[in-house]
Amino acid sequence: MTHPDSALYNSENDGPLSLVLEYFLRKTGFHEQAAETLRRALDEVIDGMRTGRWSVDSLEKTEKTYIGTKVEILFKFDFELPDGQKLDTKIEGQDVDIKCTVLRDWMIPKEAVGEICLLVRIDDHRSRFWIGLVRAHPDLLRTGKNRDGKTSISATGKQSIHWIVEAGKLPSNFLAELDPDVRNIIFSHRGGQSRVNELFRQVQHRIIPRVAIETVARQKDPMKRVRDARKALLSEGISILGHQGNDPEQARSLGLPVPQKGEMISTDLLKPSSK
Repeated sequence: MTHPDSALYNSENDGPLSLVLEYFLRKTGFHEQAAETLRRALDEVIDGMRTGRWSVDSLEKTEKTYIGTKVEILFKFDFELPDGQKLDTKIEGQDVDIKCTVLRDWMIPKEAVGEICLLVRIDDHRSRFWIGLVRAHPDLLRTGKNRDGKTSISATGKQSIHWIVEAGKLPSNFLAELDPDVRNIIFSHRGGQSRVNELFRQVQHRIIPRVAIETVARQKDPMKRVRDARKALLSEGISILGHQGNDPEQARSLGLPVPQKGEMISTDLLKPSSK
């Protein structure tokens, strides 16, 4: 058996790496939970309700760096992973470092060289994500380093990644995917209530997630803005449906997507109430 520290490193003979890989492959629903975790990490860093931003592109360089920290925090919480002794976490008795990028390269610090790394890549524009494992053996790293002494994984190293999820579907960034003209109309309104009204007026027959409503409203109680929009838009023949009461059944009867908790959908297919 080739030892992980051998100069002729072969990941196929790396027993500890295999243990960690098998841990994730055994997890039922890992793909779905990971997708939700990564979407939440991005949304929390973008912080649309407080900033009015909706895209990773709008973040400062330091904020983009924090995405990796947020992914580590939420990943460990959602998958109930303990802290590691010298790295981020411990899985099957092995210290593992969690590395995330929104680009194409992962930066490997000195303390992670030779160690097992859980690699996460997020492409918010394409709504895709990748999660894999690699041992950051020197054979698999580039020789050059940045000013912080970090290096990155070489082309050979990338071929050695054991993928757990490859090009998985990430929940879409709703506001970023809107037609720019439609988005500009919505955000042209100065008041939060007017923007929320315009959101449901402009975007119909499509599920609108809570985070999009929060970003448009930019107020502490965005769902109150939804309730008020419901009343205001009835006079225009537009109904707003949620996950409670008879709303799901109405959505089904109209052939519309059915909102889940926190989601809404607007439609002009229902007549306003006579009350």
